[in-house]
Amino acid sequence: MTTSQTPAPPMTSPTSPKSGQPLDRRTVGIGIGLMALLGALALGLILLVGMGGANTPGASTAPDASGFEYAAVRQAPPLKLLDQDGNRFDLAQLKGQPVLVFFGYTHCPDVCPETVGVVSQVLKEVGAGPRAVFASIDPDRDDTAAMKKYLTYLPPAFIGLSGTPQEVAENANGWGVKYAKVDSGSAGGYSMSHTADIYLVDAQGLLRAHFPFKTPKEPMVQLLRRLMAESAGSAIAPTVAPGASQAVAPGSGDPEKQLRVSVISSSIWAGGSTPLIVTLGDAQGQPVDASVKVTLKVIGANSQQAGVDIPTTAVLPPGERIVNFVGFADIPSPGQWRLDVQTSDGRTGSTVMTALDQGSTTPVGAPAPKVDTPTLADVGGNPKLLTTVVDAVIDDRLYTTSTADALAAGKPYVLVIDSNRFRVSPACGRAITMIRYLLDRWPDVAFIHLEPFVYQVITDEPVLSGSIDNPPLNQWTEPFGMGPAPWPATEMPWIFVVDEMGVVRAKYTGIVGSADVDVIVSLITGSGVVGQ
Repeated sequence: MTTSQTPAPPMTSPTSPKSGQPLDRRTVGIGIGLMALLGALALGLILLVGMGGANTPGASTAPDASGFEYAAVRQAPPLKLLDQDGNRFDLAQLKGQPVLVFFGYTHCPDVCPETVGVVSQVLKEVGAGPRAVFASIDPDRDDTAAMKKYLTYLPPAFIGLSGTPQEVAENANGWGVKYAKVDSGSAGGYSMSHTADIYLVDAQGLLRAHFPFKTPKEPMVQLLRRLMAESAGSAIAPTVAPGASQAVAPGSGDPEKQLRVSVISSSIWAGGSTPLIVTLGDAQGQPVDASVKVTLKVIGANSQQAGVDIPTTAVLPPGERIVNFVGFADIPSPGQWRLDVQTSDGRTGSTVMTALDQGSTTPVGAPAPKVDTPTLADVGGNPKLLTTVVDAVIDDRLYTTSTADALAAGKPYVLVIDSNRFRVSPACGRAITMIRYLLDRWPDVAFIHLEPFVYQVITDEPVLSGSIDNPPLNQWTEPFGMGPAPWPATEMPWIFVVDEMGVVRAKYTGIVGSADVDVIVSLITGSGVVGQ
């Protein structure tokens, strides 16, 4: 069996004797029994969209968005079919807007409504600009009229596609989508087994990521917002982040001088000296290396620059290939700002970013609170008194050094304030998992896990001392300032990166990328500083 070039890595698959279309190990399971009428399916679809999309197991621990990106960016495969109005459609028509693309069929009883539900929620959270393309793999039933009827129940950002069996097969093959008709045993009844990935195409028509079935909405929202920010300064991409004014990149008249700017920073803060981490690509998408100097400018809504030009340091963490440029900015107030980027060889780019209100939390650039977090030595070696991690792997290294120990030794530390058992937000538990990856990379940095809430261990089970709706913060967490608005105790997790002098150099809340923490640790230890 031969396989065409696909967006995702090819997989060895059996072949359906009925359709001749290859099946895929990622292919979604087969529907059982007769297909429901389109109207009944649409009702279920409305309910799914209204309830927030897919009922996604594990959505409370949404995976890191970077894990869904393609290592090599390339042009999206062709997608040329008929839209729901019977007009010829070409994906290239949507250039200038990010697009979510997926394949399915209108008679699908479960998988497709779930996919449509999560895509609808993603579009709702991100706001106006992106589009969603739903291409049918069931041309016998999904003509343009059927697609048009189906789309009446969906947001206007959706486009429905159909075509002849040959056209559908050619387009699906180009995207690496496998499908097969499966008879139900009843007259006229059949279902379609098919690949149910969602593909993300950027404003320049480049394939940037794919999300397997059951991926929660959070990483899609994160990547889509980043692409919208990238496109804000692009000469060919007019879409901007919701509520942001159109940002025209300096030098955008010369495409060869245009930079593609990606902001890596998971949390950007107003006030203090917040780190801005960016990666840069040239007009062809190739990463910019450390041989050039990069300057950042923070621009307000009135197109006035806030503060002075910000020099950057080139940082390349051990084993990585893409250089990060890090500058420290004093952003005057929370809200959306434009970030202009200029290189010493005359290339320019622009993107949109959002600065968060620090509230009463310890500011970036200020000394970390002088608390003495508990260690295994303080609790007789019983880890259950320090952590609610319930799996079999509890890494003792997270509980051997206190913040006071690290400060006394002049040792940088990363404090992870997170709970695995008492999950008050969708991101809870993820920071602990993520930080384990960094433990082995940075043996000279203290990584410390701190449970944020007051709890007791009763017959080996951690029991919260209070309500999960307003959990009580413990004596070591309170000094870091969580609790009052805008960061109540239910906004978890938090990560603080503190240098050898005890100064907070970066802090994060919610979904945090390991690449972000990795870059800051590289910078403060000096091991990742390159060039310049």
